Amino acid sequence: MTRHRTRGVRTLAFLAACAFAFKAGGAGVPLDEIRQVLREQALTTPAESLLHDLDAANLAGGLQAIDPAARYFPRALYRSPNQGRDAMSGIGAELLPSGDDLWLLPFQGGAAAAAGLTDRARLRTIDGRSIAGLSLDEIAQRLRGPAGTRVVIGIEDAAGGARRLKIERRSFRPLDVELVQPGAHRILRVREFVAGLTRPALLATVDFIEHAGAFQSEQHPIILDLRDATGGDLFEALDIAALFLPEGAQLATLAARGGVAKTIRAPAGTALEQPLILLIGPGTASAAEILAGILRDHGRARLVGQTTYGKCDSQTDVRLSDGSVLRFTDRAVRLPSGEHCSGVGIAPDLAVDTATLNDLSRLVPRAIGAIHER
Repeated sequence: MTRHRTRGVRTLAFLAACAFAFKAGGAGVPLDEIRQVLREQALTTPAESLLHDLDAANLAGGLQAIDPAARYFPRALYRSPNQGRDAMSGIGAELLPSGDDLWLLPFQGGAAAAAGLTDRARLRTIDGRSIAGLSLDEIAQRLRGPAGTRVVIGIEDAAGGARRLKIERRSFRPLDVELVQPGAHRILRVREFVAGLTRPALLATVDFIEHAGAFQSEQHPIILDLRDATGGDLFEALDIAALFLPEGAQLATLAARGGVAKTIRAPAGTALEQPLILLIGPGTASAAEILAGILRDHGRARLVGQTTYGKCDSQTDVRLSDGSVLRFTDRAVRLPSGEHCSGVGIAPDLAVDTATLNDLSRLVPRAIGAIHER
């Protein structure tokens, strides 16, 4: 089965060895091939005038006019969404721009986590200099560096507490599912859905926690943190939804061009029956919010946080004759209720304010309480 993917568009900067940004365009772009793929396979047939207007100098803008999720990747810059994260070297955190703030989100196992950064925190200074007035690229550049070098950052946690962290940059490999433990509770954080990796990692983490004696009551439900999950492989998200639902339960309906639709149902297999809470927010997008919507529709999980990004479409990547890749929308995803969340998002069962959403020590108790607010 061809894998399709979904992805949000929130800006992320990986504070490690690899940070990718490019401008599509330049000589040698196979424009006629791109036009033909979109003409024959896109979810919505593009207007010929828009296809005609595509040019190498402004390809990104031309594609956006046809399909906001469409992207062109020169061969050397393409990274398959199914290959997982590469090993990194750096402080081991992502930058999350939010309003006037810039938050750091550490990778478990990375240098920032080892230095004591367990959850998101506002970045204030780097080596004693305020980040005010610096661009995102300038900030990322100041934080990068080879393994073994050090940087001192000034941060402010969600509750307003300020502190400095001295971090020695080092190599690490991001986990597919991270186990975060604020206080007595254990949170399973998923940032990305990678084909064949995220589901088994989630199962292994749940098994580890169960053997440690947790998940024994509604006071210790499974809590999935999807606040920063921007998407990934749609079918991996459907496979994870199936873990929590009985065989035959409807997962989603994929609608293609011409009204052709296919309904996906949960297969037989492992069924997790523990109480389930999903933490969601505006950064929860695409495959992640589809997962949340499925489990909400079946009454299987309580959703706590804020309304998600709003993108229930699926993209596919097509390799072009020169090795470059065109990504475009070819499926609309409808939830079991028939809802299509694009432009709307998935609303939580229990809404919290932004300060609470950014503070696990406040958010988790509210989430646990949500189990009893049915």
